[in-house]
This record gives sequence, structure tokens and C-alpha cells, in this order.
Amino acid sequence: MNDSNVVRVKVTDVEYVKDLYPRLRPDDDAVERYRDAVDRLPPIVLARGRVLVDGYHRWQAHRREERDTIPAIDLGDLTDTEIFNESIRRNAEHGQQLSRHDKKNLAGKLWQSLAHLPNGERTTEIASLLAVAERSVQAWTKDARADEKKAAQAKAWDLWLDCNTQESIADHVGVTQRTVSNWLEENAKLRDFLEPPESRQHFDVWQFATTDKDSGSQSYFGAIPPQVVENLLWFYTDPGDVVMDLFAGSGTTIDVAKRMGRRVWASDIRGDYYSPHLPIHTHDATDGWPDDAPPKAKLLLLDPPYWKQAQGRYSSEDNELGEMDLDRFYEAWRTVLQAAHGRAQRVAYIISPTQNEDGSVVDHATDMLRAAWDVGFTIERRIIVTYSTQQATGQQVTWARENKRMLKLYRDLVVLR
Repeated sequence: MNDSNVVRVKVTDVEYVKDLYPRLRPDDDAVERYRDAVDRLPPIVLARGRVLVDGYHRWQAHRREERDTIPAIDLGDLTDTEIFNESIRRNAEHGQQLSRHDKKNLAGKLWQSLAHLPNGERTTEIASLLAVAERSVQAWTKDARADEKKAAQAKAWDLWLDCNTQESIADHVGVTQRTVSNWLEENAKLRDFLEPPESRQHFDVWQFATTDKDSGSQSYFGAIPPQVVENLLWFYTDPGDVVMDLFAGSGTTIDVAKRMGRRVWASDIRGDYYSPHLPIHTHDATDGWPDDAPPKAKLLLLDPPYWKQAQGRYSSEDNELGEMDLDRFYEAWRTVLQAAHGRAQRVAYIISPTQNEDGSVVDHATDMLRAAWDVGFTIERRIIVTYSTQQATGQQVTWARENKRMLKLYRDLVVLR
């Protein structure tokens, strides 16, 4: 940085940005002393032609003396971080120096802004900027380091639940694999993961008064109720087990699984199109087991589009199950199960029967079981999941009564092994 070019700038043009200046509280006595020697004061230091880097008290002395201009050195087009660090360095070395309270406050902020450096280098750099001993920096940053560790632990846990390896997690958060392993082991013991969900069911008819709205995008057409996922995970998995969902458009399985301490790998034919904030991979379930997925899963949850019940509701992709005729739908289903056999310890699928206009139904759950048996799965449980809210209008109910028809009010949940 070149300090040789002194220019005069209008006092009123100088811009003081509080967040970029290190001093917590100015010294009014210093300003008054500087007023008596205003013509002998060294230049203030600016960046970007006007942002104050150093010389707050000198600038204030010129303002109180009602001077039009002030000598200044312009350091050029610096970033906010560069301005902040340069301001600290200059205030720590000369003039009305930073108080110990100022320096203690700045140490924590600098610790965060220098996060790209190893801890030892950060300590040395902060000590240099503040012109203090490294032991002071270590004492002042104790809380910042503790908060940073907690944040790193939380990030490592989240990445692990997203089915990342310990090696890649260690690289991402900047610690050793052994540290990651210790963090994960410690987190896995949390009591919350061992408690049953509030929605726990005790019979093979699952009823929920309402659908929870705190998981996934429940406005998504066909979104699975979070309570269904909660109970499946409670009965058939343990904390740390891998759960997969190949029709994860709403993202419900991801939110529930991670909340319950299960690792989760999710995909959809359109990826994260509907839930871009969630780690939903792009994969066509009819293409076989995903190459980048875990090789084995404790539970594979499948909530496929319901044939013509979902027509026009999802995508127009070639292999969109909701756009297939019934024969092709069942053929695609068989392909999905073939890929899962030998890889998923259990497969759970939820499907609703299709009600025809004459009152009869297409019992998809039973028809889909045939493919499961042919592939090599056996049925472990068949559960009735009632809809959380009434699905029929008053007009439909009247029609059903007048025509001796029954209306559909449930979904089948089938668990295979």
C-alpha cells in the first residue's frame, strides 16, 4: 500500500462506517486536544476515496474546527475485510490507540474473519494486528473458539447424516478424521434419538389428526405425512442407520430422518427442483441403484406417483411413473424392486388404491406385491394409513350415499424384507 500520495478531501465527504471501524467508543478528550494542533496532525487514511480507515479523532477535530478540507491518504479499492484489518493494525500501533476493551472485543471478530487460516496462524495474525501477546489472543478468543467448535461439530453431524464419508467431512470442516469420528460417536449417544416420536402408533391402522407441517414441503402434491416416516423409522431403523428415498420430491424423509439421527440419501427424477434447500440427488428410480448412493440401506422408502391419480401433477420426464399406463407402471415398479433386492434390508412402500367411476378399485398394493414376491421379497407388515383430513367434498359424500358407493379414505403401507 502506498502512503506517499497525500491529497486534500472535503471533510463532509469522509464516510465513517461503524462496522468497518474497530473502536467501540471514541475519546472526546483526544478530539479536543487535536483541535489545538489541527494543522500539525498527520493525514487521515481512507479507502475507496472516502471510507475512513484511520484517523477518526483527527477527522472529528477538523469537523469541530469547521475546516472544509483535511489531508488524506487513499489506499485504493480495498475490500471490507481489508479495510477492517488495516484499520485495526493502524489503530493498534499509533495515535489514540485502541483500549484493552476494544482489542478484546475485536479479537473475537477477527477470529471469525480469519477462519481460512489454521488456528495457530490465526492467533499469530491477530496478535500482530492488535499488537498484543498471543496468550492474550488465546484468552480473548476462548468463547469464539468454543462457538466455532460447536458450529463445526454441527456441520460434521449434518454432513454425516447426508451420507458423506468421514474423510470428506474432515476435509470440509478442517479437522482430522479421528476428531470427526469422536464427534459423531458423541452425538450418536444423544438421548433425543432414542426416544419414540410423539406420533408413535401402537396398532396396524395409523391415524393422525392432522398432517405435521414442519417437515418437507407439505404443499407438494402427494407429500407423505411426516408422522408416517417417523413411525417407519422408529419401528424399522436405529440411530445411525442409512435410510433411502428414491421419490423424495417434497423432502419430508430427509427432514424427519435427520431429526431422528438417521443417515439419509434421497433422490428424485427432477432432483431438488421442488426443494432446492435440501440435498436431493437427481436420479431416475427405474435406472437401478444410484451409483453415488450408499451400497446398502437399512430401509428404502418408496412413495411412487400413483399411476393416473397423479397424471399431470409431476414432471413430463420420459420415465415419470405418474404419466405411465398401468402395465408400464407395474413394469417400472418391478425394475425398482430388482435394484433394491440385496441392497435394502427392508423396503416400505405407500400407495393408495385407484377408485373407478363404477365404485370398484384398482388395488395397487396387492398388485405391486406380486412383483415383490417374484423379485425375492417377503411381506413383513401391511398397515392401513388413514388420510389425516376428509378427502371428499360434501357433494361427493351425497353422491356416494345416493348411488350406494364407498369413498376411498386410506392408503396402504407395505413393509417388505
